[in-house]
Amino acid sequence: MSVYIVARSISRPVWERLQHPLSARVLAVFERVCDLATDDGGVIALVTPQVGDGPLSIVADVDFATLKPGALARWNGERLQIGGLKVALDKAVIWEPCPDWESLRARRDVFVDRLSLLETLALRRAHEDSLLTLTSMQAGGPDVTFDTAREAVKVLRAGWEGDAAQLRAGATQLAGLGTGLTPAGDDFLTGLMLWGWLAHPDPGCLCHLLAEAAAPRTTILSAALLRAAARGECSAAWHALLAALSRGSNEEVAGAARGVLAHGATSGADALAGFLWGRLS
Repeated sequence: MSVYIVARSISRPVWERLQHPLSARVLAVFERVCDLATDDGGVIALVTPQVGDGPLSIVADVDFATLKPGALARWNGERLQIGGLKVALDKAVIWEPCPDWESLRARRDVFVDRLSLLETLALRRAHEDSLLTLTSMQAGGPDVTFDTAREAVKVLRAGWEGDAAQLRAGATQLAGLGTGLTPAGDDFLTGLMLWGWLAHPDPGCLCHLLAEAAAPRTTILSAALLRAAARGECSAAWHALLAALSRGSNEEVAGAARGVLAHGATSGADALAGFLWGRLS
């Protein structure tokens, strides 16, 4: 039995990729996400509206119950097909994952003034196993993930200042650190790159070095997200947080922070840890 649905939105980079022949297989299936590994080493995520827009995403009202890892995904012009599931893409809104970094960088001082508030909010709500303790005076977890992360961020300080070898070394230590499809160390690097786009004098070079050092050492999905962050791309939840930090009220910052923290068990918090740590460099 075939199921036909119409996608709500599709990220601009994904739309551009689908203008050329591409095949993929289902990498992993969750309640609200189906990740597709493409034949060129990338990832495209079919997600529900509850997850929302992201740099790798196609958003649609879809039930993933019939999809299985390994299933072939095919594109036929303006349609995605995975088994009996057919997703029309021609009416989807094309979503831009790259914020207006130039405008945001012009308001860097506003961001800096509000990061203490963000840190307080994040520490109050984040899971105790997240890397957010690296940004504060809290002790953090007494395990190899925290110990390795602490050493890595010390190395990254020199890298931020322009030592490319140290930058690669720190990224290599963090790459793949932790468990899951997006390990904590990778999420930390993603957040750090977003801060780099706000505050580093050469964000393109910084982020390229970080991503290229880390991506070959982690999962397929995490590598794709690292490379997206290196291009300055982030999820709708991060767009909302950046906008709130730039011009919103404290209540709006709190709401947007909750949106980022809601991503995964600790993924959102670990990315916030990298973002907040960046301002200490």
